[in-house]
Amino acid sequence: MKINKFTVAMLGMLSAGSALAAGPLLTSDDANPKPYVWDTSKGSIPVYVDGGAAFTYDYDGSVFLSIDRAREITQFAFDQWNNVETSTFRADIAGTIQEKTGIADVTGANAAEIYTKQNGYGFWVLYDTDGSILEDFFGVPKTAVLGIAFPEIADENNVIIEATAVLNGWNVYVNDTEGNQVAGVFTHEFGHAINLSHSQTNGQLGYLSNTFEPLYPGVAGCGVEPIHAYNWPDWYGPTNTADPEIIETMFPFISHNGAGGTAQSTVNVLDDRVSISNLYPTDTYKTGFGAIEGKLRLKDGQTEYSGVNIIARNVSDPLMDAVSAQSGYLTQGKVGPDGYFKINGLTPGQSYVLYTEEIHVGGYPTTQTPIISVAEYWNENEGSDPVTDNQCDFTPIVAQAGKTKQADLTFNGYDDGINFRPIVNAFLTDLAKNGRSSMGTIMGYGFTWNETKGFEMLPDYVTAETGRMNRNGTKILVNADQDRNGVSAPAIWSDSKGVMPLGDFTGNSCGGGTQHGTDAASAWDIDDAGNTVVGLAYKDVDGNGMCYEYDKGELVPFIWTPKAGMHELDTQDVDWNINSWVRAHAISGNGEVALGSLDGWEAVAWVKEGRMINLFEQIGAIEANATSYDGKQVALGTMQGNVMLWNHTKSGAAAFTDIGGLKWCEDVPFVLWGQNACDEMGVEWVHSMFGEFAGLIPFDMSDNGDVIIGRAGDFWAGFVGAIYIKELGWMTLDDFFAKQGVMEALNSSMNNPLSISASGSKMVGGIAGAMISYHVDMTEVYVCENGSSIKTGFPNGLINKVKSGAQFGRCEHLN
Repeated sequence: MKINKFTVAMLGMLSAGSALAAGPLLTSDDANPKPYVWDTSKGSIPVYVDGGAAFTYDYDGSVFLSIDRAREITQFAFDQWNNVETSTFRADIAGTIQEKTGIADVTGANAAEIYTKQNGYGFWVLYDTDGSILEDFFGVPKTAVLGIAFPEIADENNVIIEATAVLNGWNVYVNDTEGNQVAGVFTHEFGHAINLSHSQTNGQLGYLSNTFEPLYPGVAGCGVEPIHAYNWPDWYGPTNTADPEIIETMFPFISHNGAGGTAQSTVNVLDDRVSISNLYPTDTYKTGFGAIEGKLRLKDGQTEYSGVNIIARNVSDPLMDAVSAQSGYLTQGKVGPDGYFKINGLTPGQSYVLYTEEIHVGGYPTTQTPIISVAEYWNENEGSDPVTDNQCDFTPIVAQAGKTKQADLTFNGYDDGINFRPIVNAFLTDLAKNGRSSMGTIMGYGFTWNETKGFEMLPDYVTAETGRMNRNGTKILVNADQDRNGVSAPAIWSDSKGVMPLGDFTGNSCGGGTQHGTDAASAWDIDDAGNTVVGLAYKDVDGNGMCYEYDKGELVPFIWTPKAGMHELDTQDVDWNINSWVRAHAISGNGEVALGSLDGWEAVAWVKEGRMINLFEQIGAIEANATSYDGKQVALGTMQGNVMLWNHTKSGAAAFTDIGGLKWCEDVPFVLWGQNACDEMGVEWVHSMFGEFAGLIPFDMSDNGDVIIGRAGDFWAGFVGAIYIKELGWMTLDDFFAKQGVMEALNSSMNNPLSISASGSKMVGGIAGAMISYHVDMTEVYVCENGSSIKTGFPNGLINKVKSGAQFGRCEHLN
């Protein structure tokens, strides 16, 4: 007999931030993973229940839900699974935990007596009246976690012999006087103890869909009407609210304050009945129903892809007769890429549509992944060509008893043109100007990445939140705490020499607080040769031991070179009585022009370490980040929202060139509370209230300034990625990718492009506020010339083609 690491795995899931008990489907760890199951041939599996004075107390200390009521709900919940006719599973209350162990009431103080010992065959159900088991034993908040359940011990044949479930009696709503709502938690958690994973078939419709961001029982944009959450109000327009009865019990979210919780207490949705029947099938289930199986592959038609939801819906009964499965759900990433899925339990003679959908919420046994294309239906001409395989075309699949129909799915996307590559769970913050390597952070730790070597972590004593790379990526600008005294300072890291400290102004003794400690100075940018660095430094002006007093000029811009070391940039015109800090955060490739900020809202610059130039006073510039290699073209974000190019070799008005920007309503919709104000209030109203331009911040540009990338919008109306191309002007990244037919990018919402290569042909960026990044190779793009899609180089080939009259984009995607 063996005791598996189930408890440890469970805690790992909880520490990742699940809102409910993340009880994934557990499988064996061999080369052919198989689910752990109970042996149902022995008859009903015994359930042992907890005791105590109450399951839930009222505010006045009286009993709100009794232990007897909790036991009734326990048997009710198990009966929901017991009564699935196509499953052999059955479990019934056989006694109490006190009778088996002598423990009358399991609490946080004695929970280890249950969880660290082998108690015996069956289910062990704990009633956590005060939430102490969750908080004191599991270390999770009772305000957020409703229950934890999982198979705990299995034998050498992968047969489960013991499972535990703890139910949160403290977290019960005052309107749930009979416990009918929290009963949904019981049924859900017992599903995990049976070894069922989460699923997503209708729950996303019943809980998450709204009029602002509607979800669909099918592929969006393909003529399917949205269904909104069952309790979504009609304040914002007409609604099509769900019947809560459509929500599957094993959806990874439950609202136990109303009808949703009650609905999930019953196993009435086909998806749940199929889930338990897959593990514990009757002979009738094996032969009396239809199935669909296949593999999900990337656009190359070869590479399998796991973690995407596959749903089959009955054309005649799309909500109640629907079943889902994740690609790769059986192997869970244990044996490499796996796109296999199988959907069982389909009604013979009925027609089903099959389609892909992203997982929206919750923890799953197979890590959920984004659809790196567009969601689509399966059809008999399934392929990767976006022109011939329209995402909305579907071929109904007729279920046949005892037969499995084949239906492989392939992401749509072109084999050539722009290569859009997701780098999940990481922030790519900089791309070396040669375009061959990148750097970024994962959970606060720095790393480098390239297409051949993948990820390489930086030493744990360096941080890279504001770090940058030199032109060839051999020198990486970081902050380092080499002596481990808790105070870090700028440094250059390289494979060959390790960390080279750049110094600071306080002797590494004082600085400003950051999320990882104290910085005596922070490094922000490095020139192409790796010989000039700029950033922000702290200094103790009056010798009082503090170096972060805002009214004394203690937060200053620095520049570092090998010969001169670290020294201040000019701030003689700064009035420290009204200004708090000045930072240098960008430098031209040749190291001659430094860019920065005064108090975060005035753009400033220094040319060859000369006197600080206040670009806000000259032109209303509030952002200065992007510069050409020679520093003679600097893209400035302005108060008006448009972008001005600044050439420091010219003076007066001649130094500035207006290159426009993205406009509200024309390029970017102004969406507030789900309503497009451009349509509701009119373009003139939007422009009069918020300005003509959707405030654009340029982040980087190519060496010659022909390509500029940035972000437009605001926190209220949202952000969009932006790109400027000489001869074409500005366009949103969404428009850029759409016209190029980059299917992988259509759902990416890449609204935060951060860095671009010297040639302008590669860039990295991601989604503002989300830990996901993209690497985009734009070396080859398409134009529409004389009715044909012609491939050309980017940006030079494109610019020349456009000059000759060609349209930007593939002909097939211009409309």
